[in-house]
Amino acid sequence: MIDAGRWEILTDEAREALARLTLRPRVRADGRVGGVHPSSHTGQSLEFADLKGYAFGDDPRGIDWKVLARTDKVYVRRYMDETNLAAWLVVDASASMNQPLAGTKYRHAASILAGLAYVLLRQGDEVGVLVAHARHPRTCPPRGVPSHLAEVCGLLADVRPSGPTVLGDVVVPQGAGPGRRGLVVLASDMLTDWQASVDALGAAVGRGSVAVLLHVLSIEERTFPFTGTTVFRSAETGESALLDARGLRKRFLAAVEAFAGRVRTACHDVGVHYHPVDMARAPHVEAAAVVRAVDGGRRRRSV
Repeated sequence: MIDAGRWEILTDEAREALARLTLRPRVRADGRVGGVHPSSHTGQSLEFADLKGYAFGDDPRGIDWKVLARTDKVYVRRYMDETNLAAWLVVDASASMNQPLAGTKYRHAASILAGLAYVLLRQGDEVGVLVAHARHPRTCPPRGVPSHLAEVCGLLADVRPSGPTVLGDVVVPQGAGPGRRGLVVLASDMLTDWQASVDALGAAVGRGSVAVLLHVLSIEERTFPFTGTTVFRSAETGESALLDARGLRKRFLAAVEAFAGRVRTACHDVGVHYHPVDMARAPHVEAAAVVRAVDGGRRRRSV
């Protein structure tokens, strides 16, 4: 019997809302089985790729007779094959992601990633998961069978975020490195030396993949609703300070806005889709927004 706890991050309501969506990022996939994405190899689908000069051994059924009549040269029409895509879903499991106590950033991010996994697996894609944790990193290799969803959700639901942030260039798993194009999605608050992570995502884009950053900041971090004299403590270092929240609010919000702006700009500079997560919205609503934004990226890059 499947443990019902693993489905807490992907409810029936979420699956129903996401069931009709497809995620088709603008990438020539290097998959191994049939799917919905254009392949990096030519084949016999209905999507036209280009023309090539006829050579011995080419199927004469592919000759473009209109071009022959117009140019008196023999060309063969080539079509894109359709294949599946390999997607890596990476989540930051540091202590800062374990805040606030009621509805943590990690839980929200994990639910969004579970929703994306559901969409991808339904359309025949392979999904792998990497949990970036200082002491207990976990990896679930990509698989493309529907039953893999339970494994993905179980892994994400079982994680207890703690310790320092350990992202760096680990955000692009080894299996998504040179020679394999696909999709990489990172969910993090980026409260670390974030430039290395953006650079790693940008390198994946340079190799032909599509990369997405889900920037997860809590409602408290975006609105700073605190008043009076308040003790603030770092979840990762344990350091604390007694501060006047009212006097700090304006500077804090300006600093957060500037921080998010720097991360957004850095992502856009290297072709990474930047998606600021709104924790006031249900995770499946955010997942649907990511699907539509990345799918729309076939026509425009900015999110």
